[in-house]
Amino acid sequence: MISPRCLLHNMAMFLSADNHLKPCCFLNTTEPWNEFKDWAKKHNLNIEDDLDVTKHSIEEIINSPTWLKLIAGFKTGDTPPECHRSCGPGSYSSTSQSAKHSDYKPGN
Repeated sequence: MISPRCLLHNMAMFLSADNHLKPCCFLNTTEPWNEFKDWAKKHNLNIEDDLDVTKHSIEEIINSPTWLKLIAGFKTGDTPPECHRSCGPGSYSSTSQSAKHSDYKPGN
């Protein structure tokens, strides 16, 4: 199961230098972004267009097929690999919005 920090902890979206609004900063580096594009292609989604801020408003982006499929995937586990690495089981224990580790202790 994915515990998406972007939703659970109101982690900020990420506006990349290439004009794409990404769900979080973890999807911005080259390898995770390419994996995200591969995931989108597998689902016949046009990620390059759907997340482009020069073509769409933020509201349009978060209601785009790509964004909605990603959000739905948090329940099914059908997400890009980085979502599993950064927000999957055992990936973090955090009481902050972005830190992988913090003052979290089971039972807090």
